[in-house]
Amino acid sequence: MKQAALGSVMCLLLGSAQATTTQTHTSNAAFLLEYSKGAELEQFGVGVGVHPEDARSGFGGLYYSEKILRQSSKTELQTLGFRGFSTEGGVDDPRGADITLGLSRTETDTGYKRSGFSARAMLYTPIMARTTWYIGADVRPTFLSFDWHNDVLSEVGFETGINVRLLDDLSLYGFYYHETRWLDDLSTDMFGAGVAAGVNWVW
Repeated sequence: MKQAALGSVMCLLLGSAQATTTQTHTSNAAFLLEYSKGAELEQFGVGVGVHPEDARSGFGGLYYSEKILRQSSKTELQTLGFRGFSTEGGVDDPRGADITLGLSRTETDTGYKRSGFSARAMLYTPIMARTTWYIGADVRPTFLSFDWHNDVLSEVGFETGINVRLLDDLSLYGFYYHETRWLDDLSTDMFGAGVAAGVNWVW
């Protein structure tokens, strides 16, 4: 009985998302909402912008995200900038890219802080219909920061995972992440690493 009720709720939610997506695509305005959660990670992002003009799935516009890592210490990463991503190749051969450029702020409860420019890029390659494997990195170098740390070269985030597109503008994904900072002696100081899952919706 519970499984039937849960199935009905999921069908209702997917139907509502599909109806909303179809309706809003008549306008070029786009809104982005995403959320991911892991044992030691929580992240959310919001954006406002436009859909690609050729009716491809995607988004381009102003974007804000906040990521909280809780491993040996708490680290908070905030990003405000411009994000653009799109897919092509249709349902059977999806592929694409996701790029974010902007300002970011890193702060740990051990006293480390960094504010400055950041760049993030992801590449998506097809596995099967509506399913892609992606890999990418986020770079936050010291020479592009406002508060200089002589013993730090750059902060680097790595991410790879699987993305399943339930609808044209609604997807679920699972991923492995690794956030660290490279020091001037080429050693590393890790902010956090692990696995997480999330949802991305553009309407």
